[in-house]
Amino acid sequence: MIAQKNRLKKADFELIFRNGNKSYNPYCNMRYIANKLDYCRFAIIVSNKISKKATVRNKIRRRLKAVLQENLPNFRQNYDIIITVLPTMAKLDFAENREILLNLLKKNRLLV
Repeated sequence: MIAQKNRLKKADFELIFRNGNKSYNPYCNMRYIANKLDYCRFAIIVSNKISKKATVRNKIRRRLKAVLQENLPNFRQNYDIIITVLPTMAKLDFAENREILLNLLKKNRLLV
């Protein structure tokens, strides 16, 4: 589980959606913005459009959080990141989810 200090609060979402940088791929969208803290914060959005079943949505969320937790020391400092999952990601297994997320983060130079 990601530590409480590394989780975004709902109050921060509006700022990131309005002013943040955007990056897209066929499986997920990412918005990010620099913050004034000494650590990164994350949020993962998995909507009802992905699946009507909460277990499926939570499974996707847990997989992505595991990848973020595993790579937490490799992140560049001072970023708030929101990852929005698209329906195509629900069909992939953990290894593919991991590869897609890491490629998206590296493409935007958020990982060292």
